[in-house]
Amino acid sequence: MNRRNFYIVVASICIALTAFWLTIYAVISLDINLFQDPNTIKINGSGVKGEITINLNELKSSKYVQIIDQKFFIENSVGNSYEKVYSGVSLWSLLEVENLLNDDPNDLTFLLWGRDGYRSPQPLNLSIAKNYPTLVIIAYMEDSYPLFGDGPLRSALNQSVMPIGEVSSQYSVQQLAIIEIT
Repeated sequence: MNRRNFYIVVASICIALTAFWLTIYAVISLDINLFQDPNTIKINGSGVKGEITINLNELKSSKYVQIIDQKFFIENSVGNSYEKVYSGVSLWSLLEVENLLNDDPNDLTFLLWGRDGYRSPQPLNLSIAKNYPTLVIIAYMEDSYPLFGDGPLRSALNQSVMPIGEVSSQYSVQQLAIIEIT
């Protein structure tokens, strides 16, 4: 009986150490900051003049164009589509007011990162946000309720602005943490 308990303890320690090191590896390789305030987003990358972090209260300010109760048509990879109503701030307004861009938006792309390490499948041309400012937003409300379960912030892109072959659900990033502009 004592030998069996010893093996159980050893196996438990091995599992705990493996889980610990896999977590450390994931945090380092995915560049996840576990201590970043979930009420903030960071905008960085080679396409911006400098990294900026903006909190939820600043996003809700009248400084930026607020999009209230906008219907978004979302399509997923299996062809199902659904409608969501989001409120938030126009991504283009945020970039324009903060004067963040180094180059012409037609030459830049953006990639969306979630706190959980998820990122949009590929970068999208920033001209989408410029040409459709009310259909590419950083949302903080869904159906007139604050986003809590999915983060306090998420990206929302309408299917109509997506390039051919891309689906908007893969770019609707929950727990939005970083917008990388290159």
